[in-house]
Amino acid sequence: MDHLHHISPLNHAEYMRFALSLAQQSPPKPSNFRVGAILVDEGANRILSTGFTLELPDNTHAEQCALRKYSTANNVSEEEVGTVLPAQAVLYTTMEPCQKRSAGNVPCVERILKTLSGRNKGIKTVYIGVKEPDTFIAANAGQSKLEQAGIVCVHVSGLEEEILRIATAAGSDLGIENTNIKTAPGVNLDEQQKTLVGSVLDLFAGRPSLKKLSLWDDDGVFEDPITIATGRKQFEPQWYGLQTAFSEIERLHHEVVSAGNPIGMDLKTRYVTKGINKEQTIASRINIFYDKDTGKITKVQDKWDGQLPDSTFKNVSIEQLFSPWWWVHYAEGWAWWMWSFTWDTWWWQAMRNLNSVSVPKIVSVPKNDEEDAKRGNQ
Repeated sequence: MDHLHHISPLNHAEYMRFALSLAQQSPPKPSNFRVGAILVDEGANRILSTGFTLELPDNTHAEQCALRKYSTANNVSEEEVGTVLPAQAVLYTTMEPCQKRSAGNVPCVERILKTLSGRNKGIKTVYIGVKEPDTFIAANAGQSKLEQAGIVCVHVSGLEEEILRIATAAGSDLGIENTNIKTAPGVNLDEQQKTLVGSVLDLFAGRPSLKKLSLWDDDGVFEDPITIATGRKQFEPQWYGLQTAFSEIERLHHEVVSAGNPIGMDLKTRYVTKGINKEQTIASRINIFYDKDTGKITKVQDKWDGQLPDSTFKNVSIEQLFSPWWWVHYAEGWAWWMWSFTWDTWWWQAMRNLNSVSVPKIVSVPKNDEEDAKRGNQ
């Protein structure tokens, strides 16, 4: 599979550390723990599949995602996944598998037990980072139920504090800086919505990070009058491009006006272009669409007000007329004005698509958190 991690055989702590890194990719949601899981062929010391909470649609758990992805890769149903597991299949999970779920969802314990009907008798051992706290289900008996069925459960010690911190972390773990969110009278956001809004405010302020962008669906869309960026490879460079293009980004005003789906927000921002010191203030209506099951952003629309920029001949000095930079500013202003007439035509749609393809070729995205930190991103 794609996950080529060189972990030495039977190094349970290292496998659990990897599972913990998967848990960090899970979007914060008040009704879920952030958990990571790895399906491993212990005999071959090979990772078969990975998963984390809410990785897949339908309010999925980490163990569920790992098993579903493995069944899909092997062209069998989830119920038949045990028939394609190797003889020494084991499961690593940062938190004890659940034995009870709400809304008719199949508990992870039952999913694991179903693998026992396979030709190689399914998952033999489950390595667990911590017991499940009583936050959602009182006295979870997941481990006990597995052991009663003959599955060996092993506690991998040493990471308990970190596992629980990540499992229960919200926006603070993502480095979200904009936590003071202003709302219109009568508009109330839940914790999940506050996290999403805070992260989007950071992005518009030129403060992107891989952690914040992990809140986006891989097939998410960013849309404004000059681009339609579809998918992670296109929308991530758009946000990192703000750091490249502007020397100053100042948020002048924001107010969340709707707590529905999409979340509606009025935003006013001042930008100063690097090199030419061109200043522009943009007033926008931001719409944040998200998947209620996964908690991830599926689309952000940035609708500009379309006003003519201040780039006319009024109060122009002789020195300005002989300055090539002033003419650049003037051309930019008229281009902006023309956009308000053409952005919804087929020609402008084509230009928006071109922008979404060209920006990723110019703007690089950090490969990991360490590289992100070196750029000064949280």
